[in-house]
Amino acid sequence: METVSFAARDEEGDGFERYRRLYGIGTDVDRSDGPFRARLRIRRFRRMILYERELGGLMHQRGPSRVRHDGFDHLAIHLLLAGDLTGGPLGAGHRLRVGEIMVVDTSRPHWTRVGRARLATVQLAREVVETAVPDLAGVHGVVLPEASAGLLADFVLSLMRRADDLPAIAVERAAVTAAELLGLGLNVATTAPLARLLSVEAAGPLRRARAEAYIEEHLADPGLDAAAVATGIGASRSSLYEAFADEGGIARHIQRRRLERLRAALRRPGELRSVAALAFDHGFADEAHLSRSFRAAFGTPPGRYRMAVRRDRQERSALGPTELVVARWNSELY
Repeated sequence: METVSFAARDEEGDGFERYRRLYGIGTDVDRSDGPFRARLRIRRFRRMILYERELGGLMHQRGPSRVRHDGFDHLAIHLLLAGDLTGGPLGAGHRLRVGEIMVVDTSRPHWTRVGRARLATVQLAREVVETAVPDLAGVHGVVLPEASAGLLADFVLSLMRRADDLPAIAVERAAVTAAELLGLGLNVATTAPLARLLSVEAAGPLRRARAEAYIEEHLADPGLDAAAVATGIGASRSSLYEAFADEGGIARHIQRRRLERLRAALRRPGELRSVAALAFDHGFADEAHLSRSFRAAFGTPPGRYRMAVRRDRQERSALGPTELVVARWNSELY
């Protein structure tokens, strides 16, 4: 089990700046109300990072510019163990109660403010979470109450207690287990009563789940469209449009998922294929079509996005040893 520890407080002249450098890998850090303090223990699992944190007097923010250019695209869950934590998507916020979990999509802008708190934060690779939660479009900023978050919270606490003595298989499988428990918590928090689940009203959500699974399996097929999905799962096109009405239809869902997968490919250090090749392999008609769609979705062309991610990685070479280790662990989530 690889572990990094960090501690700083106001009494140390450079304490806040050391913390800012450490967290500057993924967020803008400012002072908030109250004295600054930070004590962290960070552990690396396969496709997952676990932070045990005691914080005070801090504000973290990922604005639109940072989100577009730094390449972060994993899921984070914040479990409040004690104290005061407020945060959420930009322009909104929720003050967590002890035992609640906030879900954050790092590819979207968000913020947190800590007066004084003890919390556990788990960073999970997106592809791991997608196996348990195929549609992540609506999870950013979701807060799971204690009743829904309990199993996941218990698992995280158990990892914190037992991390130093875990067998290799547990280190290997912890991310999958966390993702499954997160999916269960989201399901418990949003599922209707059993009587409703057994009613005709359940047809829409079930149809959407089947459609999403079919889309994920055939996403690279340039011929994938509403008609192909309807034929593939034995549903009408009108029922599919109704199931995906919140996204403006099934075609928009397919395009969004293709763009998200391709953006993840552009971030991978070992991905050497050209943008044109990636466009073809992700179901786009040609590079020009991809470039227009990518710019509309993320504010920059795919080639420029890839260069920005590479430049950011090169700039990290000037980091200190602790910051460099944490930066490497974050890059391994992709």
